[in-house]
Amino acid sequence: MLQLISGLWISNAIGTFARLDLASTLEGGAVHFATIASAHGLVPDRVCRLLRALSTIGIVSEPVRGQFAITPLGRVLGSRSPDSMRSTAMLLTEAFAALWGNIDAAIASDDNPFDRMFGKQLFSWLADNPQQATLFQRMIEEVHGPETPAIVAAYDFSHFTHIVDVGGGNGSLLAAILSSFPGRKATLYELPEAVAAVGRDHPDRLAAITAVTGDFFESVPASGDAYLLRHVLHDFGDKECLRILANVREAMLPHARILIIEAPLPVDDSPGPGRWLDLHMMLLSGGRERTTEEYSILLGKAGLRLDRIVPTRHPAIAILEAVASA
Repeated sequence: MLQLISGLWISNAIGTFARLDLASTLEGGAVHFATIASAHGLVPDRVCRLLRALSTIGIVSEPVRGQFAITPLGRVLGSRSPDSMRSTAMLLTEAFAALWGNIDAAIASDDNPFDRMFGKQLFSWLADNPQQATLFQRMIEEVHGPETPAIVAAYDFSHFTHIVDVGGGNGSLLAAILSSFPGRKATLYELPEAVAAVGRDHPDRLAAITAVTGDFFESVPASGDAYLLRHVLHDFGDKECLRILANVREAMLPHARILIIEAPLPVDDSPGPGRWLDLHMMLLSGGRERTTEEYSILLGKAGLRLDRIVPTRHPAIAILEAVASA
């Protein structure tokens, strides 16, 4: 029980390791803690104590007393790793960590803890804080990037002519689809600041993708025969989701498909991160994770029908295919 209760210590120590980018000093092999401290302008004794604690959970090793080496697990907390989770570790132990101190109040009312703490809704706050928005986008890429090949491999996009990615972030999924299924018309529908970021960070993607700015609570681009909603609905409560789905229902062609790309919650007690993510979404944006049945009910209220579920090789993602109700 003490180990579970003190989990906060571990996550914050990992966050510090990531923020200071200590992994970069350890890439060449075992390094004495004093050398690490000097490279980063830190107190040697305290660096030693941090690394010594992190060695107990496999972030670093101590092959010789006082010398520390990076492990494969710790390497993903560095900025140079192709599989880096550094931004995720930073953001989840900075602004987002404070939200968990409000869980008592959150389960006693319908208020949104993030709105109460920061004075505005998550995405408005990100728009006003570009540095945090950049970190947030990197976290999304780190967490959800590995899903993309599995999605493209699992689903046949060849029979679509116009694919609209609603809230599609940096356009990575559309780019991957076009790479495997060339010749489709592809529309990325996002907020203006997100589209601007794509133009700045991934200008090559806009050569094949049409970027359209707007608010999916107001409308979505018309005449698509496939609408992608990847990790969009879990950001919101049912009322907001119904507005999004109603707008897609109005815009889509009669034969179109809506692909809800999420990780449905299991209905049994099998282990998995979904139930914890569900709490995080409750605190962060008032959203929630849902079971397949809950998605089916939600779709029905929007004039849609869950047609089938396409599994992927990624253990935490599935494609829920919906069509217009008869």
